[in-house]
Amino acid sequence: MDKSYLDNLKFPASFFEDEVREGFLVTSMMKRYWASQLKVLSFVVQICDKYNLKWYAEYGTLLGTVRHGGYIPWDDDFDICMMRDDWNRFFEVAKKELPESFQVLTLSNNEEYEELIGRVVNCNVIDFGPEHMEKYYGCPYTVGIDLFPLDGIYPDEDKEKDRVARTRKVLKALTLAELADVNNHELYLLLKEIEKENKVVLPLNDKLKNKLRLLAERLYSECDVTECGNVALMPFYIPNNDHIFPRKLYEDIVELPFENVYLNVNARYDELLDLEYGDFLRVNKSGGVHEYPVYSGQESILAEHIGRNPYRYTLDANELLRSVQRYIMRMTRTVDKDTLPNAESMAGGSCADSGAVIKKKAVFLPCKAKWWKTMEPLWKKYMDDPGYEVHVLSIFYYDSDYNGNIGERHDERALFPEYVQVEDCEKFDFETIHPEVIVTQVPYDGFSTFMTVHEFFYSGNLQHFTDELIYIPYFEADAPIEKGDKAWTALSVMVEQEAVVNADKVIVSSDAMRSFYVDKMIELCGDETRMYWEQKVESFEKSAETEDDSGRINNEDDKSDMNAWNQFLGKYAGRKTIIYYITIAFLLRDTGKSIGKIRRALDTFSDSGDKVCAIIVPQEQILNDLANIDEALWKQFTDLVEKIKTTDNCIYDEKGFSLGYMDKWSGYYGDASPLVRKCVQAGIPVMIENIDI
Repeated sequence: MDKSYLDNLKFPASFFEDEVREGFLVTSMMKRYWASQLKVLSFVVQICDKYNLKWYAEYGTLLGTVRHGGYIPWDDDFDICMMRDDWNRFFEVAKKELPESFQVLTLSNNEEYEELIGRVVNCNVIDFGPEHMEKYYGCPYTVGIDLFPLDGIYPDEDKEKDRVARTRKVLKALTLAELADVNNHELYLLLKEIEKENKVVLPLNDKLKNKLRLLAERLYSECDVTECGNVALMPFYIPNNDHIFPRKLYEDIVELPFENVYLNVNARYDELLDLEYGDFLRVNKSGGVHEYPVYSGQESILAEHIGRNPYRYTLDANELLRSVQRYIMRMTRTVDKDTLPNAESMAGGSCADSGAVIKKKAVFLPCKAKWWKTMEPLWKKYMDDPGYEVHVLSIFYYDSDYNGNIGERHDERALFPEYVQVEDCEKFDFETIHPEVIVTQVPYDGFSTFMTVHEFFYSGNLQHFTDELIYIPYFEADAPIEKGDKAWTALSVMVEQEAVVNADKVIVSSDAMRSFYVDKMIELCGDETRMYWEQKVESFEKSAETEDDSGRINNEDDKSDMNAWNQFLGKYAGRKTIIYYITIAFLLRDTGKSIGKIRRALDTFSDSGDKVCAIIVPQEQILNDLANIDEALWKQFTDLVEKIKTTDNCIYDEKGFSLGYMDKWSGYYGDASPLVRKCVQAGIPVMIENIDI
């Protein structure tokens, strides 16, 4: 996806597809929510640029930028931070600068707001009107971003301890006020202490909680950021004594890729993430402090108002009943066939005696070529069965949008593996042939907001042209670890689909995924349907053989890729290749050590014999920003580049050509980047560089 900037946001239609990222399903609506957050951010950044205010990606947004190159797949927050002075200035001007529909939320401008951070949202009501939906990529829900202020910590330790103690008393009083009557004796005594220590008067009425929050905010910002060496995110620092950072980490800004834009991050981002998360490259898919997805409450309100979810399929009791009736009739026919005498015995001979062999027919209806791998195990099973004649009919698909408008038609027959004989779906006579089995993988029928197929290939129609309709999900996601976790919630959208209801059999990738499907459908339909779903949903564990030979789609492309790769390697062609990725954050972490560490690594590669080649790739931010941040370090780096170019077993890849050939890598060495997660997913060994070794 081409990168753009926040002042020129562009999202291709493909961005809004349901997508599995790192084993986690990201739904189309979540993608629309993400895009809308970036739209809100673009307005915030316009103000920051106009008034020369510095902002930085923070928390999960910073972690996603560095670790994933975009959103953390299982996250839906968007967080930025500013130094307190810039934060105050932003909220002074935001209301007049932002679009009229926007809501600017702080304690001082909204008495009903209860957070000790700021927030900007694009509206305060669900809006599925055409103008709003067009502007916010088909997302009708209120979308916002959080703005955290960074406050100073007193250099005087005693003074800081006093500030923390006073602030903790205010937060304790706030907790008591939320739990107890304002006339509570313990609260009353605590308020008197707070008034004396902070020279304030607190009202014993319904305004008390707001006054306590405002006082806490005042205490948070008591120490001027410019007069301290450390800053902190006070909502976490005060109660837990963490989220403390050297102010110098925020001196310089670089722009890193995030989805299809660039975000401001502090140039020494890896040090900040070390302090904030520890081992920040290790993933935790269960994190978060709010309900997932963040718009789930609004989604329920809208569905209740309209009577269904307007942007995806909503389970229909009548369709479920028809599915159950079809299943019972099919089981009855199967029993009848088993008990009746067969044609051979009645004729006193066999089909083989007459020379005729009658095969059953199994028809596979893949859609996108990249989805084929989920169908392939079952296809192989039928291909190996001499009793079946197998047809693969790649069906066309069309782009569509949240309004149901149909776009370009796509025919991907030429993109399937060469060993799969793909036929023309328009020439197959379904009604006359009436295949015994049809296997489909498009779940949506007419309920997708990003793609569709001809209505003939809807699961609700296909069931009339076969004895057994099998649905295999096209996506390969990890099964939920426990009921109600984020993966459970995200995947629930794909279980409540027309194809799951209409199919006679649903085949999923693992026993764990089967358990999830069964449990979810019982949750939706009631425990009395348990036997039905347990019989209907099956698992098909993939074999190692299937995993191995389903990767490459086109042998000619393979040969072309290998030729280009070998040409790039030159005299090192045929060797194992280690990608050595260097980031600006590593260079700035300790300018006295970083260059020396890299030189020692080069010496190791030089002495490694004739089996390994190291490809040294500099992060683009080194080339774009390092000279402006630290001229002396830039000079050391350019000298280092000259050494790389003359070091045995090393190639300097300034333009990142090698990054497009991950399937050729033998290993990854270097610094934290989104490449690490990609290597982990691809099974490529990873070693993170340690500056002290």
